[in-house]
Amino acid sequence: MFASPKFNEQPAASLAMPPLDIKPLEGARFGAEITGLDPKNITAAQRALIRDTYKSRHGLLCFSFERLLEAGELHALTAVFGENEYAPGLIDGIGKRATEGEKNLSADEQLAALRAQGRDPYMAYIGNLDPHTLAVKPVDEKFFGEWEWHTDMSYIEIPPTFSLLHARAIPEEGGDTGFCSQVLAARQLPEALRTKVAHLKVKHDSTYGSSGIARPGMTAPASPMEAVGYPHPVLRSIPGTGDEAIFLGRRTNGYVMGMALDESEKLLDELWAHATQEAFCYRHQWRVGQVVVWDNRMLLHMRYPMDNSKARLMWRTQTKGEAVVPAYN
Repeated sequence: MFASPKFNEQPAASLAMPPLDIKPLEGARFGAEITGLDPKNITAAQRALIRDTYKSRHGLLCFSFERLLEAGELHALTAVFGENEYAPGLIDGIGKRATEGEKNLSADEQLAALRAQGRDPYMAYIGNLDPHTLAVKPVDEKFFGEWEWHTDMSYIEIPPTFSLLHARAIPEEGGDTGFCSQVLAARQLPEALRTKVAHLKVKHDSTYGSSGIARPGMTAPASPMEAVGYPHPVLRSIPGTGDEAIFLGRRTNGYVMGMALDESEKLLDELWAHATQEAFCYRHQWRVGQVVVWDNRMLLHMRYPMDNSKARLMWRTQTKGEAVVPAYN
């Protein structure tokens, strides 16, 4: 049986482990690279240092390992940031919707079915390789294209806070991941635009994944006003850091609550143009073995296109979230 992975405190003897090497990500105004961590032996002191670094570097950390991690090691690293959340697309209501005619099962029943299949409900596999055999598997052609800017699962009431992506196989070129600090974007938001959006909410659509492929059980809405999703404040406060961030989800089918559709579209175009300026962004070129961790409250991310003849496989985990706190009541 799979249980929600928990962080286990290490014995006092492990406190003598070599110090972590921490440096800013090259070419970025935010983020840090961390080397020297043993994911099987994470001390309380290391955990505190990692958390402090993430706060000071605007929510983005890259852990560089010289090898592929085991599933238990990735879960242990995930637990540094919070309690594991179920992987999207496995449980109804978490990146998935029951299809027509499908039996409605409780979360416990769905978990029991996954466990019977030997499936880890806390791990997502993203790529065009079978995660167990590494054989090439057929995927939608959209997989190879550019994936739009987004925050993970923001279409639900309480989205996951942290996401972790572990590079298992990557192409020599393409498939980079872009990150965009919405803390920096909020700091430079023009006052007139801030005043306009301070008390507004945007509905975050759940129809499509960031690749443009429809999620399980979802169909295209007639218009963004009718899209299935959850409304969140445009400006949110980040508990524990004191930061403010712009929170937009994804552009596709986004809708500003209470507005005429044409007004909503115009305002969202203006917000997205500001939020994704190059000055706020960083493009990450992956190396096999790396684990990148980001705070979905503070960052947007996207993926650049890749050659459809190449292979890419990532393991992904996430932590349970918290209620979205508006910056303005």
